[in-house]
Amino acid sequence: MSVSTRSRNLRIDSSKISFTDINKLKKLTVTPFIEEGKENDYYIEPVKIEYYIPKESRFAYETKFLYIELYDPMAINDTQKEIMGFFKAKDEPIDVIEVMNNFPQYFQRIFDSYNMRFELHEKMSIEYKAGLSGENPIAIRRALYLNEVMRKGEPKLAALEILGDYTTYNINWCIRFCNKNHIEHTVEDRTVEYLLKLHRMKYEAENRAIDERFEILAGIYMDQAFPFHDDIFDDDVDMDF
Repeated sequence: MSVSTRSRNLRIDSSKISFTDINKLKKLTVTPFIEEGKENDYYIEPVKIEYYIPKESRFAYETKFLYIELYDPMAINDTQKEIMGFFKAKDEPIDVIEVMNNFPQYFQRIFDSYNMRFELHEKMSIEYKAGLSGENPIAIRRALYLNEVMRKGEPKLAALEILGDYTTYNINWCIRFCNKNHIEHTVEDRTVEYLLKLHRMKYEAENRAIDERFEILAGIYMDQAFPFHDDIFDDDVDMDF
């Protein structure tokens, strides 16, 4: 599987933390154990750790990989079930243009919600088709980035009533596609933060304990990306599952 070439870099001064903490960091595996068949269900973020060793007056470097399990949104009404079910059955992203084509009864309500940014949906639809056809698989990576842009303006009324949380669904779908097709991809820091929150929600919903490796690397990532952040798991994500 291809992974992002971007690397988070956190400099750690070993004179300011305990010997035990440094050893704990060093003992973390480069990658976690992943159940067979689940390899594509993660967003992978490289985390580069830079240790300063005062006694030796040198820096040591290590890269670990933060695996963020993807959590798909669920439909919360019959209309969303109808739309999501249609695209899930085809293993395709939720293409808003194709929703309007295949479900004309929702055309006007969707258009009214997105008329100011309709060209972005048209662009995404073109990228989806290019990627799914095999003509240009890299187009799915462009669709991934467009979904990040659209997510910042959600939820619109059409998403709440008709589409469901289509941007999260599509971000996850695009990441899985890129993983399966060995297409390198990165997402914005805010998207990584969001995926980390969803990962935690998935574990809590399934009563699974968050593993220490994940906790440590997620904390390092957030310290680097958002130096003045609060605990990323303090706030609830405004989403229904």
